[in-house]
Amino acid sequence: MAKMLKRFIDEVVFIELKPGHSLSIKGVDFPENITLPVFIDDLAKGIKANEVEEIPVLGLIKGLVYIVGSEARIEHYNFYVSLLVALDNQITDTHAKLVTSILMDGLRLADDQHYANAILYFNAVLKLDPSNVDAFYNMGRSFQDLANEDERSELKKLAKYCFEKCLEFDPDFAYSHFSLGFLFYNEENFQFAQMHWLHALRIGLTDEMKEEVVVGLGRVKDKAAYEKGYELILSGRVDEGLEILKALEEDHDEWWNLLFFIGVGYRMQEQYEDALSYFLKVMSLNTGHIQTMNELGICLLSLGDYDEAEKYFKEAIRLSPQNAEIICNLGIVYYNRGDDLTARSYFQNASELAPDDEVVQMWKDHINKKLM
Repeated sequence: MAKMLKRFIDEVVFIELKPGHSLSIKGVDFPENITLPVFIDDLAKGIKANEVEEIPVLGLIKGLVYIVGSEARIEHYNFYVSLLVALDNQITDTHAKLVTSILMDGLRLADDQHYANAILYFNAVLKLDPSNVDAFYNMGRSFQDLANEDERSELKKLAKYCFEKCLEFDPDFAYSHFSLGFLFYNEENFQFAQMHWLHALRIGLTDEMKEEVVVGLGRVKDKAAYEKGYELILSGRVDEGLEILKALEEDHDEWWNLLFFIGVGYRMQEQYEDALSYFLKVMSLNTGHIQTMNELGICLLSLGDYDEAEKYFKEAIRLSPQNAEIICNLGIVYYNRGDDLTARSYFQNASELAPDDEVVQMWKDHINKKLM
């Protein structure tokens, strides 16, 4: 973020008070021999109006916002932060607080699609009020809007950080739950998307937001169930996982990843022929899926069909030549055929690629002992 905001420093010029001169604004006294940041455009307007002896107050405040918001690594930075805080504290309750004014300026910039400028202003607000939920939320939205223009993962991470910071200060801040739901949905983290959206609905949203969430929940329901199902399978709770995934199959038989994990479940239960039928369906939907080729090879190997297993393993290795798991599996094919020397060469190759893989090392040690 600091790198993105650094350029705004160039829009500020530093003015030094003349010796013997002092300055007081809103009851805040400025020390002598200190340079003051002034927004260049406001200074230029003063020069045109022949007001060169005066520092424009709005230009000074805007200059402070630019320096503070950009987190400039310059001398007196902490003084400029404290100066902006002091100015905010001196504004009476009968007027809008300075922090509110800066926040509103940020919102206007965001509405005009000047997202980087808006982030600068929201960041300045947070220097004055570190727990300002509105500033964090709208900064997150600006990062999200920037990410929609420029697909950079760090922008999405910054947006998520801002939304999550909101929830640290206010766990029931509905708008953050709303926005996090979409971020998690786009990351295909469907259970978290569902959780945040349901929480947002319970707390309260605008009618327009509610409509978006209802549509999103309709899309995410089965995907969240799929996610839960395959997590259960991978954690060893195969029966529970298969029950969930099989219930989705009728409506989503085009989801190759759903069919893949049903196949994995059957393979883990040693129902190899059932697993084969699912992996073959996956190959018809996603012909280049390397892990499915590997699973097909494992099933065929377990059923004793070494020739077909070899074909799938070799095709997978052609697409992924450095895949130690598949190279090891091809070695197991040759081992089962009784071709120990060829098997050893594959195990050795796999060991060099994955020296910390326990299964690979087990096969390598086993063949070496056998051939001693």
